[in-house]
Amino acid sequence: MKKKRIKLNHELTTKFKKSFTYKNKHKPRGIGIECEIPIVTIDGNAAPYSIIKNMFFYLEKEGFKLVTDKQGKEVESAIIINNDSFEKFNCFYDSVTTDVGYSIIELVLAPQTDLIKLEHYLSELLNLLKGYFKMHNCLMLGYGIQPLGDPSLSLMMPKERYFFFNKFSSNNIVPENKGSDACLLTITASNQCHVEIEEEKTILAINTLNALSGLQIALCANSPIWLGKVEKGVKANREDLWKHCFPNRKEQIGIPPKFKDEVDYIEYLLNFKPFLIEREGHFYKILNKETYAEYLEGEEPCFVESLNGDIIKIKPEIEDVNQMFSCTWFNTRLVPKHGTIESRMCCQQPPSETLSTTALTLGLIENLEVAKSFERRYPLSFWKELRVNAIKNSMRIFIGRISIVPLIKELLDIAKDGLLKRNMNEERFLTPLYHRLEKRESPADIAIEIFEEQGIDAFLKELSF
Repeated sequence: MKKKRIKLNHELTTKFKKSFTYKNKHKPRGIGIECEIPIVTIDGNAAPYSIIKNMFFYLEKEGFKLVTDKQGKEVESAIIINNDSFEKFNCFYDSVTTDVGYSIIELVLAPQTDLIKLEHYLSELLNLLKGYFKMHNCLMLGYGIQPLGDPSLSLMMPKERYFFFNKFSSNNIVPENKGSDACLLTITASNQCHVEIEEEKTILAINTLNALSGLQIALCANSPIWLGKVEKGVKANREDLWKHCFPNRKEQIGIPPKFKDEVDYIEYLLNFKPFLIEREGHFYKILNKETYAEYLEGEEPCFVESLNGDIIKIKPEIEDVNQMFSCTWFNTRLVPKHGTIESRMCCQQPPSETLSTTALTLGLIENLEVAKSFERRYPLSFWKELRVNAIKNSMRIFIGRISIVPLIKELLDIAKDGLLKRNMNEERFLTPLYHRLEKRESPADIAIEIFEEQGIDAFLKELSF
């Protein structure tokens, strides 16, 4: 197993850059986004599958290349070359795909060196898609959950991996005749970003950003209304529902313990219960292994189960760790495959404010030492309690006698200073967050007010791109 552990550490660190300084010149770090957007009919229901399926063929006519699943049965994304990114990054195309739910489309933009370029490509893609959905009487929402959509297998994108989720879930919320609680993922929409990070800063960054994630949730909560009503006592349902999806895997969700170094991080992940592995485009559930460590250290083939229940033998491969990394659902996680750190906890944001959360994450990374000092002022237990309360109440909370409002202000100022160091005029993307702080209102608070006072039509109009 010793050789495998060495390979594991190599898998974790090999894609992270040593530095962003070359020949005494600083080069900006890459920034990419994964932007999930609920698609609804004009009355607010989840858009039908036929409209999403035809969206791909519409994009093909607009110059995109369609990509099918590995069995060639289902179109799963549309990609287009992004020439600005090609020269600097291995990932050189923008894509449109779906999330677990087919009515949640996902815009994945190739990394750019600044938020201005990212904004340009995002705007182009949004305008293209708005034209299509308008023709079909559908709306794109800057919101973190389907407002009326009922989580069930009927909303799940027909991908083998997603259907497998139900084998690891329960039925505490979603009845068995509709699927499992993993189907909650069919209606949630996040605003995620990837930022390139130096190898030596990976553990510092993941510790700091995870601890501070509650402050981001407080600022960006935007999913209080689902199943057609306000969920009392929860303003960030998109984040809250994760704990129900895989109830026996809570150590893989939210804020993890602080890690000492890369080895400590790997060891923590290796103690996860095995999830899925992939062979030739098909997924399998690992049987009779308690942890990933136990699975990976085996030299002999082990038994796995296919979606339809067939049991076969496969031999563990070191590349299977990529599946382990992909089921690490911390608020912030490392993505060794791309050499990035990924911020995952924010709901999709209101139209015109999409990149505010990306700016916040980028600014914190550019000012990481100051962010670290700020985070270390309080123990991890404080930050964990703050996160739980932020999911429920957004900015209107105290931890003990401490209001989180001054803490949010300090967080924003740290991020602003980080962006100012880049000298690219990117700090303007933080302006909506400062406005929220001034009014003590998250997007969730505004959404609730509009929904309760004016109804679903006004709510949809307010949150449509």
